[in-house]
Amino acid sequence: MYETLITNIVNNIFHIVWFNNLVLEPKYDKRKTLFITILTGIVLQSAVLAATRLGLPRMVFFLGAYIVTAIVFGSVFLFVLSASSPKKAVFLISAYYCLWTFIYGLISLTTQSAAGAGGYGVWGLRFGLNLLFLFLYRRFFKKKLLYIYRQMKSGYGMITCISGLTFVMMTFLLCYNEYHIEKNVTHVFIMTLCYLFMLIVHMLLFYFMAQANHAHQLQLMQMHEQLLLAQMEGYEKIERNARQTRHDFRHHNMVVMGLAERQDYKGILEYLAEYERIETEKFDRKFSKNYAVNSLISTYMRKAKQSGIEMYADIRLGKTLCVSDVDLVCVFSNMLENAVNGCAQAAKSRRIEIVAHQKNAMLLLKCENSCTDEIHFCNGIPQAKDHQGIGVESILNIVEKYSGDVHFSAEHGIFRCSVLLKNCS
Repeated sequence: MYETLITNIVNNIFHIVWFNNLVLEPKYDKRKTLFITILTGIVLQSAVLAATRLGLPRMVFFLGAYIVTAIVFGSVFLFVLSASSPKKAVFLISAYYCLWTFIYGLISLTTQSAAGAGGYGVWGLRFGLNLLFLFLYRRFFKKKLLYIYRQMKSGYGMITCISGLTFVMMTFLLCYNEYHIEKNVTHVFIMTLCYLFMLIVHMLLFYFMAQANHAHQLQLMQMHEQLLLAQMEGYEKIERNARQTRHDFRHHNMVVMGLAERQDYKGILEYLAEYERIETEKFDRKFSKNYAVNSLISTYMRKAKQSGIEMYADIRLGKTLCVSDVDLVCVFSNMLENAVNGCAQAAKSRRIEIVAHQKNAMLLLKCENSCTDEIHFCNGIPQAKDHQGIGVESILNIVEKYSGDVHFSAEHGIFRCSVLLKNCS
């Protein structure tokens, strides 16, 4: 029991070190995070010391300490230390616990010790392996993981499930190894292969995370390209209209002079009013002080008009302190693209209304459009025929990024999407 107790102390020391390094999006500063993890370790160790007086069998004591430690440290990380979404935080926890279990099992196999506990040699291996993996993590993986972790906006739910299942499987392997009395060469070989397979699974998970992040970056680049093309189209239209206005100006003067010579003042006023109306239609309306949003709304106004869709816009936005133009345009473009597509399928009158208001620290973006009655929802999220639409997923990611809220609904042939974003931290 003495050896197991020392092993538990070593474990808690490294849990404290590891969890301080694993908090990629912390709620608190480093000092407070360190204090919380040390306090957690002390409380756990006190509980273990109290449990030693119960006279529990060695394996029961080991499994109890193993499970309680995993639950307590995991809960503190998830609910106290990390500011990440639960799915992302759980992935880090399960990935670390898989490494922890791997070290447990590897030492148990190589030293033939129960539960990886033993004398100075076993404790030396624990220090050595933990320090080795900690060095590799900080030297080669932490920065890359941090970048992917922050940029990755979707797909980590499935990765988290796989990582969690891997941890459960490794725990069963560890228990099987402890209860398997005859540890011959074949047993050691098979267990080693199993542990290595679990590590390979996590290497593949990191690879998939990187690929998902690459896909997200590609999607952002495509949105940038669409925005730039829309802006270029707007500039070209302004230039064409300006050239046409300069070219026709002499002809308009001749008409006005002819009316003036006949003293047809009413005709002059009517002609100038018509001229003003035509010239105003040539140029984009100014919906917002934000040029990117204004250009995008104007582009979709033209697109809706060409498709025979009535479109109304009420855009009242000031400075977006925290919400970037790219994210703002992403929400608007996905809302309007879905609205245009929805109207194209609607049998009744086709209409789009887009509203954007700013109140204190919040941005409210709302879009209503005509739609069919065949829209299906899953947990309040509209679904495409075979999957959740990419546009809806992009909106959900941005809402999560700015700690906002989103609501979708469809009734009486009208689809509504309301998005609320925090405009300051």
